[in-house]
Amino acid sequence: MEDNCWRKEGKCLRYGSADHQLANCSVLKQDGRESQQPPRTNSGSAKGEGTKPKVLARVYLLEPQQVPDSSEVVEGTILVFHRFAKVLVDPGATHSFVNPTFMCGIDIKPVSLPYDLEVSTPTGDHRLITSIVYKDCEVWVGERKLLGDLISLSIKGYDVILGMDWLARYNAQLDCKRKVVEFRIPGEATIRLDIRDSYAL
Repeated sequence: MEDNCWRKEGKCLRYGSADHQLANCSVLKQDGRESQQPPRTNSGSAKGEGTKPKVLARVYLLEPQQVPDSSEVVEGTILVFHRFAKVLVDPGATHSFVNPTFMCGIDIKPVSLPYDLEVSTPTGDHRLITSIVYKDCEVWVGERKLLGDLISLSIKGYDVILGMDWLARYNAQLDCKRKVVEFRIPGEATIRLDIRDSYAL
């Protein structure tokens, strides 16, 4: 009870003095009995607070260059949102991307990813970071509309890169020799796209 009274009156809880409180008690310091408690910290580390986690991604290339016939990628022109887009189909890309300049004038708002995506080429020569995505973009294969999430990235030489996330969504396979993409969507007839000639069969 006495300790509670001293607490209410702001007195030292050790000696009842009104001149100081327990934290500043000179008697304890002189006696060498001062509590050696570490400074209080928050349960969460302040380092990195408010920052997004980083996720790694990969693409075949980020700048225009000659794509060899022997490569497992194919380039051509197809319709994206009823606009002709220069497209690179890249099964080695972990995600699909769109140049933000291509999206100008298209009525779709980008949203933020819950992480920062660090995109690099296999050689590591080029590296870009992005955190913006356009959801449910319209990619037209003939008369069939295939939706895809395209991540905003300042790629050069292409409007769109279609990666494994989009290809896997529609069970697509790339014939490297003929450079034809086949879409084997369950319950539908197989769609074949010769992207170099921009038509679907």
